[in-house]
Amino acid sequence: MPKPKNSKNKDKKEIKIKAGKSSLGEFVKRSLPTDEEVEMFDEYAKEEVRDESIEESLSEIYQDDDGSAVDVKTLNIKKKKGFFFWFFAFIFASLVLAAAAYGAYYVYYGQGSSGDIQFLINGKDNVLAGEEFFYTVNYKNLSNVAVGDIEIKLAYPDNFMFLDSSPAPRLNNDLWRIDNLGAHRGGSIRIKGKIIGPAGKLNVITGSITYTPSNFSSRFKKEAAFKNKISGTGLEFGVESPSGVLVGEESEIIVKYKARDENFIDNFRLTVLPPENIKFISGEEKNAVPGVWRIAGIKEEAEEISVKFKVTEKKEQREELVLKFDYPGCSSAAKGAIEAEGGDDYCELYEEKVSFEVIKSDLNLNLIINGSQSDQGVDLGQVMNYSIVYANKGDSEMEDIIIMAVLNGDVLDWQTLNDEYKGKVSDNTISWSKDEIPQLESLGTGEEGIIDFSIKVKPFEKINIEPGKKYDIESYAQFSIGNIEPKENEDTKSNTIVSKINSDLSLNEQIRYFNDDNMAVGSGPLPPKAGEKTSYKVYWVITNNLHELNDLRVQAYLPDYVNWDDKNRSTVGVVEYSESDNKVTWNIGRLPISVYKAEAEFNISITPTEADVDKIMVLLPGTTVEAVDVETKAEISKTAKAKTTRLEDDEIAETDGRVVK
Repeated sequence: MPKPKNSKNKDKKEIKIKAGKSSLGEFVKRSLPTDEEVEMFDEYAKEEVRDESIEESLSEIYQDDDGSAVDVKTLNIKKKKGFFFWFFAFIFASLVLAAAAYGAYYVYYGQGSSGDIQFLINGKDNVLAGEEFFYTVNYKNLSNVAVGDIEIKLAYPDNFMFLDSSPAPRLNNDLWRIDNLGAHRGGSIRIKGKIIGPAGKLNVITGSITYTPSNFSSRFKKEAAFKNKISGTGLEFGVESPSGVLVGEESEIIVKYKARDENFIDNFRLTVLPPENIKFISGEEKNAVPGVWRIAGIKEEAEEISVKFKVTEKKEQREELVLKFDYPGCSSAAKGAIEAEGGDDYCELYEEKVSFEVIKSDLNLNLIINGSQSDQGVDLGQVMNYSIVYANKGDSEMEDIIIMAVLNGDVLDWQTLNDEYKGKVSDNTISWSKDEIPQLESLGTGEEGIIDFSIKVKPFEKINIEPGKKYDIESYAQFSIGNIEPKENEDTKSNTIVSKINSDLSLNEQIRYFNDDNMAVGSGPLPPKAGEKTSYKVYWVITNNLHELNDLRVQAYLPDYVNWDDKNRSTVGVVEYSESDNKVTWNIGRLPISVYKAEAEFNISITPTEADVDKIMVLLPGTTVEAVDVETKAEISKTAKAKTTRLEDDEIAETDGRVVK
């Protein structure tokens, strides 16, 4: 094995020691050392000290931090820290010092030396048209310095009506000034008002606060905004318009309106915007200005506005009327000056457009179904009563007239056709000539007549229900003269009416003492006994197939002697009882097409008196179910038969329902 690197030094040391000992022996033999011997001894001592120092240094070099020997065969070289290390270390240290200095400044001078202000606007997310509510403006000084010369400015939605505020504004109901706001102090402004507009309208209020911190000469500004939505108008509007209008003949549009259960609108203005060739026929006080109707005192019961008009000449194949429903006093109120109705100071509530065919010919034909010229919804199984009114408006006699009724639809039951004139039926058409109606052989100027007939819509069980299929009936009348085919540009048709089939909503109502499992769900004597309480279970089952429904509810008014006995439940919606009018209401609202059946139940009770002995008592006089068909827009209303103590639907009870002593 090779010798360690310090082996030569070790040999040298041994030689020196031997030499030293030899010299020292001679010295002992002598009594006094010579100068040469002294010099040699000094040299030896120095050599010894130097060797020990080198050995200690080497020992330190070849030891680790714990004092253990280091394996010199393995060489670990530590990299020296260069210029870039010290440069970036300097940058990092500078950043740390800067952050610390900023933090100290921020803490010492407050959170934002410029006077940081919190500024927010809040309110009710959903409001009804005309409902009073509050906007709340909150502001707070978040810093440690006071701020002054504060000004808060708001910009309201155009349809907002300002009513009041606390504190009061300085100017125009939209400006507030505050002289000084101390550190960490705040406040709020509450603005009372209401918004008028159509359902679904979004409303945005914006605001700004400007201020000057006490340790600055500059002004600062912050802004905020809040938006909410009009959830409804609180009113129900319905418009019935003719599908076709004869030139020169009086026509009518019926506008129906009523207040909902929750309503804040007490009046409105209806304005109808017609083209030049349409003139209004006025005469009612509500219609003092042609095309304008002002309505006040809106009730929960439906009321009507009759819009009568004439088309003076035919300019287009179809004409359109725009019906605008507005609320008075909006824009002026937003500025704080609530003025009387007048000018253009109105907010929009609702708008609907109606269009119709314009018909002009020598023989005017007018089709009416179930008393209306408008498109309409009809129920399955319902009888459709048709009337065709014909009149010669030309300057000469008309001969050999043939009038046809065309009824396009797969849901009509032609076996139920009832026609007193016995018109000829071919496919979907009924035709009448002079053979069926002698008057059609020759119709003089100004003469007119009417053809009445009826036909039923098929019941639900006779229709093959297909998802997504439309079950509509398109009806119109048409005429020809003898065997002459009408020209392409000649008006020979009446107005067209589209009858959409309403959804097959039905209510099954049962009053039971026993359920289908022969378990008692009622209590007390059966049949009922004078002076004793008998309780019954009421079951309501709704079924629906064709279309989605809105505003669905079931209502029953209990007779005075029938008591609400609670124990209610429902699969959808809520069953509620109103003690003031003894009414039970099952509010469902929206019923999607995916929900085929809905159920509810509750208990009622009676305690007959001696005067009721031997009588059959009415428990429910006739429950009604109401809804709006989303597809046809028609209001569906059905009433169940009265239910009595005979328990017509409870086969297990076996009672005649007469009260006993």
